[in-house]
Amino acid sequence: MKMDFKLKTLAITAIMAASTPALAAIEGGVTGNSELLLNVRYYGGASATTGGDDISGLFDLGLKMDDMLAQNGQVFNKSWDLTSGSYGASWNQLMSFVGPANAHLVEFSVIALDNTDFGTIGGSRYLTTMNVETAPKLATRPLVAFQNMEKYIDANNSRGTHASDANGASVATPTDAPDTFFGAINGVGQGDNWLANTTADTTQPLGTDQNFWFLTTSSISSFAQAVKTPFGIDLNNDGSIGEDEFSKFKLTENGVLTFTSPSVSPIPEADTWAMLLAGLGMLGMIVRRRTTI
Repeated sequence: MKMDFKLKTLAITAIMAASTPALAAIEGGVTGNSELLLNVRYYGGASATTGGDDISGLFDLGLKMDDMLAQNGQVFNKSWDLTSGSYGASWNQLMSFVGPANAHLVEFSVIALDNTDFGTIGGSRYLTTMNVETAPKLATRPLVAFQNMEKYIDANNSRGTHASDANGASVATPTDAPDTFFGAINGVGQGDNWLANTTADTTQPLGTDQNFWFLTTSSISSFAQAVKTPFGIDLNNDGSIGEDEFSKFKLTENGVLTFTSPSVSPIPEADTWAMLLAGLGMLGMIVRRRTTI
C-alpha cells in the first residue's frame, strides 16, 4: 500500500515537472554555440555613464550561432517583432525613456559569442554587425578579449523576461547592477566596440542597413590577423562579397528587426526555357524566310 502511494507520488511529481516550463536563460559564449543577441542603446549626453539619460536593451533572438553560420551564402530572410510578447515590455520601456524626439539617436548591434576554445586556432568565434565593406585590422589577442562581453550576458540573465521566456529581453541604465548596461561593461567598457578591442563601431542608428561579419582566429599567435568573413551571396561569382552582395541587419523605429539577403535573380523554369527556345526558333524561321525572298 505504501509502495503504491510512493509510486503515485513519484508519477504526480514527474507529471508536474514535465508540465512546468523550464527557466530560460541566454546561451552565451561559454556554451560554444551562443544565441544571437540584439543590443539597443541610447547615450543621451556627452557621457554614456553619467547624467541619468542613458539606457540599453538586450534582446535574445533565439537563433544559434551555428545555425546562422549555415545560412551564410544562402538566401535567408528573417524578422523579429520587438513590440509584443516577451520583448514588448523592454522595447516599450526603452523607447518611452528615449522619447520620439530622440529616437534617431538610438543605435543597435547584433552579436554572438563562442569563447570555449580560445586557445586554439578557430577557437574564438564571434558574429557582429560592422557597417563596413572591408573589415578593419584585428589581431588574435584583441579578438580573444571579445570574451569579456560574457559579463554583460551573465549580468542580464536574471533580468527582464530572460529567466522566464525562451527568448527574453531586459533593459538597464548606468545605475543598475554592474555589467548590465551596454555602455559600462567590466567597469567602463562600451559594448559598441567590444570593450575597445576593435576599431569598428558595431552600433549604428535605427534604420541603418548593417553588414554582418563572422570573426575567428587564424593562429594562436597573439599578433596574427583574424579571419574576417562577411555574410552575403557572391552574385557575380568573383570569389568575394562586394557592394550589393552583403546580407544585412536593420532595426526600425517601429520595433521590427530584419535580416535580409541580397536579391538573387531566379533561375528560369524548364517551361520558360522551352518558350524562349521556341521563340528563338520562330525568329530564326522568319529571318530565313525574309532572306530567301
